[in-house]
Amino acid sequence: MRELKQYYQKFNKHSLRRAILKNSLLENLSFDSIIIKNLINFLDNLTFNSMAIYSPTKYEIDTVEIFYYLKKRKIDIFYPRVNSDLLEFGLVDKLDDLKKGKFGVREPRSAKKTNIDCIDFFLIPCLAIDINNKRLGYGGGFFDKAMKNIASEKTLAILRPERLINDFSAEAHDIKIGRVISVERQSMEVRYELN
Repeated sequence: MRELKQYYQKFNKHSLRRAILKNSLLENLSFDSIIIKNLINFLDNLTFNSMAIYSPTKYEIDTVEIFYYLKKRKIDIFYPRVNSDLLEFGLVDKLDDLKKGKFGVREPRSAKKTNIDCIDFFLIPCLAIDINNKRLGYGGGFFDKAMKNIASEKTLAILRPERLINDFSAEAHDIKIGRVISVERQSMEVRYELN
């Protein structure tokens, strides 16, 4: 996998997206449960009332366990929904409240538009994260636009270690993730462990 990670580091965002999607079946999914446990341990130490999470694609870590953890803590859970070219967030009480949306990703059936500023934390989907915690998404810019005025301290990402990349030519509009949860540790401040 180290060779694959070095391969990723040589490409621009478009090429990197293609390489990640093509090679995602080679990734070690056994880390996923550890990463989820690391996220839950991190959240256990926080006091908050609401969190936005996402429905994963086949290229992302499943968030169902996070949903049930948040429900148990009586945290309000929001999911993103694409409306035209904007991303809105809707409150979800049970997973049956989700349906496949515009891009085949499950989103709230009836999303009463929620003021994004009222959500305490956001778990952001990512294909990769660079050394500066800049997020590589799928290229639509939905999260970059929606989160542009949200403090990075409110943003979290869960990521397999193969997706922690030195550089992918991030642009100014690419949002910075405040905390990245992976296998080795819960912050990207010390990067040498993965490279």
